[in-house]
Amino acid sequence: MKRLKALLLACFISGQALLGTAQNAEAQTGFGEAVELWLQGNDRDSLPALAELARNGDRNARILLARIETFDRGPSPYRFALSGAERRALFRRVEPTEIFGTSWLKVEASNGNMFAENFLKSRHPEPDLKLIQELWDAGERQATDYPTRVVALYGTDAQKQALLESGRILADLAPFFEYLSGDPEPRGDGLAALRLITGKGRDEINGENADAFEMAKFLALGFGFTEISPENAYLEPVRDWLFSARFTKPIADLCSESCPEDKGACGFAFLALSGGYFEVIRVDTPYQSLISQQQFLNSPRARLMTLRRSALARVEANTRELATTEQIATISSCVADLIEAERLLYK
Repeated sequence: MKRLKALLLACFISGQALLGTAQNAEAQTGFGEAVELWLQGNDRDSLPALAELARNGDRNARILLARIETFDRGPSPYRFALSGAERRALFRRVEPTEIFGTSWLKVEASNGNMFAENFLKSRHPEPDLKLIQELWDAGERQATDYPTRVVALYGTDAQKQALLESGRILADLAPFFEYLSGDPEPRGDGLAALRLITGKGRDEINGENADAFEMAKFLALGFGFTEISPENAYLEPVRDWLFSARFTKPIADLCSESCPEDKGACGFAFLALSGGYFEVIRVDTPYQSLISQQQFLNSPRARLMTLRRSALARVEANTRELATTEQIATISSCVADLIEAERLLYK
């Protein structure tokens, strides 16, 4: 009798283990499918699926949702149409006693999740070399973008030097460090970016060079601050960079697909509408441990984010759109048509 009971107990435990394994596998499959839908640009199906997984305790779904909520640079028409309560229910933990809900990052951080803790810290405007090291070493290199800019802006000379020597700096942020760490020069941010793009030094790329200075203003500020002469000596090098650099791939793909007869002008239009060099490089995966930067940049989501950010861009005072379609058409009529069609989806 005892042996029979033991056998039955063993069978029950084995059955429970198999059930748990099956449920875990099903949850992982559901998460993978939701991520793939999101990368394809489908918010309507992916976000509710991720929200359901988050409510059921999926840590990765929680972190991804929280990152999407705050770092999506091109929110979809679906997200825009949601009420405040609907958005909170989609992206946050909402208890009966809560009005605004709690970020899933805070929920996970309170549970000791290192990724959640560091993602929260990465929003703080204080120089933190330890945070950059932890993010970098954990594989979240794109998440070091803002903390790196903070060190460049507010860090001591010793902190800046230590970060440079560590090698934990995204290659595309090198001009930001050069601009803030070197000798002051007019439009030095754009000149530093142009030096990186062309591979030329200060002996050629400087404020005394009229073409370089004109292009530097464009790279630093984007739309509305300068017009580029078609005879500018750096027009072709910047265009070549737009279509070959790793971090401008969404622009290159979008222009190649949608404006094949007008690719060069298309690239410049999106560079301008994005806010120049230092903004165009900020199309990043929200959770690099799960979605590699290469996978993200190759996805329809990255191209949609580029298009939507440009369509939704507004002047600093937020009183109007950054550019009318007529103004955009002076750079690229094809992009003007794309922007007009995209803006209609938000009406």
